[in-house]
Amino acid sequence: MMLVPADPANRAGGPKTEEGKQVARWNATRHGIRSPAPVVPGVENEEDWEEHRERILESLAPVGHLELTLAERVALLSWRLHRVTRYETETIALSQERVEDDLANRRRFGSSACGAIHPEDALAAPKEARRTERLLKKFPDYPDDKKLSGPDADAILWAVAGIVDEETDLEGLTFPGVPEWAGLYGYTAEWDGWTASLVRECLSLIASAAGEDLEELLEGAREKARLDVISAKSTAEEVERQLEDMRRERLLPDTKTLEKVTRYEAHLSRQLFKALHELEALQMRRSGSRVPLARLDVDGLPGG
Repeated sequence: MMLVPADPANRAGGPKTEEGKQVARWNATRHGIRSPAPVVPGVENEEDWEEHRERILESLAPVGHLELTLAERVALLSWRLHRVTRYETETIALSQERVEDDLANRRRFGSSACGAIHPEDALAAPKEARRTERLLKKFPDYPDDKKLSGPDADAILWAVAGIVDEETDLEGLTFPGVPEWAGLYGYTAEWDGWTASLVRECLSLIASAAGEDLEELLEGAREKARLDVISAKSTAEEVERQLEDMRRERLLPDTKTLEKVTRYEAHLSRQLFKALHELEALQMRRSGSRVPLARLDVDGLPGG
């Protein structure tokens, strides 16, 4: 019986199927001539880069050292192009996030009806104005023992104090039963010991200091609150329109960033297509096809 030497390929234990061979063909590239992973720490993921690179190599199917070098260059350049897109997107997103603060700075020295009020406060003002108006309407019907929150008591007291003649000195006014630190010019909204009866006593002291009738002051405060609601709503609508205008203006990066992105993207694109064309020429030559001696890559229009 004659012994037949084993096939060296079988002794090596390599893949037998075509599918297995296609997978194995890239094993050498995993630890070959690769450059260090072009991954920005904290921003990009090395696993994503590896997957991107492998997919590019599978698509281009390089054979030999030079083709592999060009295919990896294509992978690198396309990865960097993705980074340009990410940079552009995140630049726009950050610009959109700053819209309210930038609008506040723009209006700070302007002649807007809102003055220097921050857009965030302007948008919240209608809700607060309506709350004060409702409190002033309901307050006369509150029983004396009704508990009031600090913010509610603060809103009522300041609504009345706000229409008192500016020459009236309320700063030194003390309210019996109210801690000194929680007085009108202290932390009224922070104290939780308010009742309707105590608020009425404080309002009476304010009216007395101003030499005004309390009912007339309350009526005046209610009317002012009504007008404040209208004004706050109008201001909020104006601010919202300005914010929308600024958001539309920032759908693209600012001119300086746009120029930088465009130049860098064009540079990467030229390098990418050049690498692809060189790889294509090598593969055509390897397959026996005729390769043109010279090629012309046209980028944009003349004078562009």
